[in-house]
Amino acid sequence: MTHNEKDWIFVSDAHLSGREPEAMEVFLRFLNSEKDRMGHLVILGDLFEFLFGFKDKPSGRKVFPFADYLPVLEGLQNLYRQGIRIKYFEGNHDFFLHSFFSERFGMEVEVHPEGNEERLGGRRVFLSHGDLANPKLWAYRVFRRMIKNPWTYSLIEMTGPHFSRRVAEWLSDRSYQKNHAFIPSSPPPEFKAFAHQRFLEGFDMVILGHSHSPEEVEEWIQGKRCFYFNVGDWMVHRSFLRFSPPNRFELSRFAPAPSLSPLGKGMG
Repeated sequence: MTHNEKDWIFVSDAHLSGREPEAMEVFLRFLNSEKDRMGHLVILGDLFEFLFGFKDKPSGRKVFPFADYLPVLEGLQNLYRQGIRIKYFEGNHDFFLHSFFSERFGMEVEVHPEGNEERLGGRRVFLSHGDLANPKLWAYRVFRRMIKNPWTYSLIEMTGPHFSRRVAEWLSDRSYQKNHAFIPSSPPPEFKAFAHQRFLEGFDMVILGHSHSPEEVEEWIQGKRCFYFNVGDWMVHRSFLRFSPPNRFELSRFAPAPSLSPLGKGMG
């Protein structure tokens, strides 16, 4: 099987904090189970509870700021060494990662701070974490713009990883209690509406995360069959999206034993 014939795997929102070794172990078992048939791994943000591309200090003792993440980061490094290409779309818990993976682990990871276009199976696909899917959340958009800018990045770099992580964990706890403490009975409609707008712009498919709700929607736009997938979250659902060339997409859930169980009918 050539590289172009291998599967693409999309995951999002694991929110690993380093305090749950069992959760990291399950994620690594998943990656290991897929490595032989996977050609691309696409992480749609928030793999960790907080990830910032801190620079190495030019002098003094160098301490890696995310030592508790090392099992997963080294797992990604092993995939890279086996020829698996990795793409990382920054989520709302990811900051300034453009050179993080190359400088710290010597692996070339294609990092996207915002959404980006990809060609999959001849389809024009829009990929993004999805935290900007709801235009009504204007307060969040203002906050995001304040956080995700060079001035704030410089301040985070100055304060260092210890203090920054404490602040990030406090903000994360508040955000989780507000937005994800209860699993909704149905996926948020704003994501489907966001995908619809991308279809009107000419995209054939939209793949998002962030909602923590696995979702598959088919829509016809001017006679063209369009698809929206939300990969859901790894933290609770253990859900992921698989693209098997040339044209099969399937939303699934990782079940360590006995097998993978589909969440939806998939599409071909």
